[in-house]
Amino acid sequence: MMAEIIEKATTDMEFRSRLLDDPSTALEGEFGVTVPENLNIRVHEEDSNTAHVVLPRKSQLSEVEASSVSGGLTIGIW
Repeated sequence: MMAEIIEKATTDMEFRSRLLDDPSTALEGEFGVTVPENLNIRVHEEDSNTAHVVLPRKSQLSEVEASSVSGGLTIGIW
């Protein structure tokens, strides 16, 4: 579903604006999903001067588990 959301936000500027202003309402209206009230959705728009880093919840993975995880995105700014 994430790919569909990104595609829609790339091609439909009205949806993009709604998604940035009120993600839950935009997703409910456009995709018919129900977003639980206790779920916080934050949408960030990238620009050339901003890098976003998303950290996992505290204690989500042990050190051993974290060291065995591969994947993700590497960006060449560091």
